[in-house]
Amino acid sequence: MSINKITSTPEEMLNVIEQYYNDGYRLVTATCIDEGEVFRLVYSLDKDLTMVNLEVAAPREKFLPSISAIYTCAFLVENEIQELFGLKIENIALDLGGKLYMADGVKEAPMARELKPAVRGDE
Repeated sequence: MSINKITSTPEEMLNVIEQYYNDGYRLVTATCIDEGEVFRLVYSLDKDLTMVNLEVAAPREKFLPSISAIYTCAFLVENEIQELFGLKIENIALDLGGKLYMADGVKEAPMARELKPAVRGDE
């Protein structure tokens, strides 16, 4: 098995994902990493034991496009990421509105970091 890592911008990711879809790759999963100012999404795709990890840095305050128009099954992991991390994903084929895992009254985006204001070293 080989694993390849590629990167994309949020603006180009749908074109890249669609190219892999057209080449016969299947969506394995998507992973979200909260890096503070950005979320890093890793879309894992597979074809004939060749894994491709497509990394996209998504700014915290911007919407990321959904890939569910290409891989319909992505709606599930995109709802999970949106709900648990608070990353805004637009045009999910089936947007569950934060009700995949979370019950009423639970802390919003429990997996997201709470960003604290920067403090100077001499304070």
